[in-house]
Amino acid sequence: MLHPPGAAHSVWWFFAGGEFAGWYVNLESPAVRRGGGIDVVDHHLDIDVAPDRRWRWKDEDEFTDCIGRPGFWSAEQAAAIRAEGERVAAAVEAGRFPFDGTWCDFTPGSWPLPKLPAEGAA
Repeated sequence: MLHPPGAAHSVWWFFAGGEFAGWYVNLESPAVRRGGGIDVVDHHLDIDVAPDRRWRWKDEDEFTDCIGRPGFWSAEQAAAIRAEGERVAAAVEAGRFPFDGTWCDFTPGSWPLPKLPAEGAA
């Protein structure tokens, strides 16, 4: 998962059976660092990207249903969220990083598997 600094999205790499299966773009508030992690607010609208960089919007109905509702986004904010998605889609189509094949061959083979404590152990 990549959270570009200041960007209102994150990019996730998905693998199935050890093979790269595509990217998922989560439109969200820019990440804010805090002790032990980051905070983001999901904007519901997402983009699925196939390995050949064909893309499609995801969850448009859910995104649209939230416009103007308390605790979500105004029509003006919704336009900015969609514009962020359109900027990402342009990067996908142009094959710009991170949609240029970078990290698509990643394998964590050298990482040791974690050992879980025995059941009932604290």
